[in-house]
Amino acid sequence: MRGTVEVRSSARGRARPGELSPALAGLLETFVPAGSLCLNVGPGDRRDLRAWLAGHRCLQVEVAPRQAAVLAFEDGSFDAALLIGGLDQLEDVARAAAELRRVLRPGGVLVVSAANGRYWRSRLERVARGGGPPPGAISPGALRQLLLEGGFSLVGVEGQDGAFIRDLPLAGRLWRRCGSSQYRAAERLFPALLGSQVGAFAIRV
Repeated sequence: MRGTVEVRSSARGRARPGELSPALAGLLETFVPAGSLCLNVGPGDRRDLRAWLAGHRCLQVEVAPRQAAVLAFEDGSFDAALLIGGLDQLEDVARAAAELRRVLRPGGVLVVSAANGRYWRSRLERVARGGGPPPGAISPGALRQLLLEGGFSLVGVEGQDGAFIRDLPLAGRLWRRCGSSQYRAAERLFPALLGSQVGAFAIRV
């Protein structure tokens, strides 16, 4: 399964401070059932993610990204694994993907979210200022390939949270609305160009 994935979300713009983005929340609601035992790999300051997990009665074990390449858990220990940000903190990305698959039970899911290094706004900034993509950024295609090489069989990747007027350098200061329904449809067709974030699910079969 190598297409994009639809997530349940009625509004997919930027989150308010302290909240998950609607797109990420929709991804979690779609693939992480209430009461799941979750391995949370990522920065330790994600209060928004902790609040979501607590609200859905999910138990979680937190580990630092640098530990993800060698996880001290038995095979099939978790219902879900979460890698929300922190890609740039992984010491060995490919090995971490394989380890996350190992500790998931059959049918378990890995949910990943990262900045999209090919987002149109990022491309404009690189043209104007030079330099490369921001730390931890990855393209939808590269993330899909990483998860497939990590041993996952069912993978879906999508662009998330992009907008046009909102992310223009000047107009965005006065415009706080999310992208239109037309932008959302285009984002599904061109995730690398139009999604400011990359969201993915990967299921261990």
